[in-house]
Amino acid sequence: MSGSTRLPAAQRREMLVAAGVAIARIEGGRAVTLARVAEACGVSKPIAYRLFDSLADLLTQMERQIVTGYETVVLDALEDARRAGASPTELLAVLARTYVGHSLDAGAVYDTVSAARAATEEVEDHFFEVPEAFSWVCREMFGAPAGEEIALLAMFQGAADSLVTAIQAGVIEQGAAVDHLVTLFSPLVPAEARS
Repeated sequence: MSGSTRLPAAQRREMLVAAGVAIARIEGGRAVTLARVAEACGVSKPIAYRLFDSLADLLTQMERQIVTGYETVVLDALEDARRAGASPTELLAVLARTYVGHSLDAGAVYDTVSAARAATEEVEDHFFEVPEAFSWVCREMFGAPAGEEIALLAMFQGAADSLVTAIQAGVIEQGAAVDHLVTLFSPLVPAEARS
């Protein structure tokens, strides 16, 4: 970054996290080091070490960036469908199609980053968190009362991730996996809301 305007620390962190994700996408999560991301961004190693407490901190931030990307893609697709007047069953199909499609694209890099983070000595406990943004999905699609969002999203995510694994293994086609996911969760859509 010599000769260029100095970036604020938060912007440098984002740049280093993005570089880490790019390295992980190509070479795997274990190829990511603070020195490598510093080099990729043209900053000194001390800057990278100052911006992150540890490699585990960098990897955790990379996971968060990947998850935020997931949420954005899925929620944007759902919001577009909702604005277009989609029924709860149609929203379920959009959720299934978008989640599976994006998992096939971004899931591998998330898995390799998570594995690398787990291999560090500074593993933090991860808790399943339901982003507030997904609460409306459960209420609108399934008529879920407050507090049941976690269970519904955990069930959906588990089933969807298993089907993604089956797609990657060549056991099932992507379209069929999405159809199975919709079929599995359609009974949870209240009868009066089904199209």
